[in-house]
Amino acid sequence: MKKQYFVQYSDASLINDFVLPKGKFESIAVGIRDMETDFLFTLIQNISSFPVFFVLESVIFEHIETSISEKNISHYKFSSDGYIIKIDSTDILEWVCTNAVELVLNGLEVFIFFGEDISEVDLVPTRNWDSPTEFKNLDFDKVETFIDVYEVGLTIFTKNEKFNSPKKVTPYISADYLFDLENSDTE
Repeated sequence: MKKQYFVQYSDASLINDFVLPKGKFESIAVGIRDMETDFLFTLIQNISSFPVFFVLESVIFEHIETSISEKNISHYKFSSDGYIIKIDSTDILEWVCTNAVELVLNGLEVFIFFGEDISEVDLVPTRNWDSPTEFKNLDFDKVETFIDVYEVGLTIFTKNEKFNSPKKVTPYISADYLFDLENSDTE
């Protein structure tokens, strides 16, 4: 049986989790139980172009850190266990998606960015328990799409008119998943 997913305009609470320029991005929430690599990999592959940047705030598994070095993956280490990974190929994208899913299923968040002339050092997040996450060094004019991935889905913040509404996002999601029409926004 296929796993179901839903797509809706994001709730204000999701939007307010980040310091983002007002009015620049549409925000769409995609919910799925038990996220798997193919769900995330297919979506990212379908909506982005290289390079793609993954922000892993906390790498809690030693095998991920070891693989980053062994595979000679372009990265920027910004804290004792935080990595920003620059991806330029499908093979590395699939590997990073697999590890990102492992991290989010263990309760961590992963951020994904794509756009023009983005630098790894610009993507360092600032997070405090009592305020929204901020990317202080990032010029959001360079960002086309920002994705917040978490245990039960993801939120897409985008300027791209090809997938800036719930109805427009669904064709980019793998056909191996079933669209939950009843719990989705269809406009």
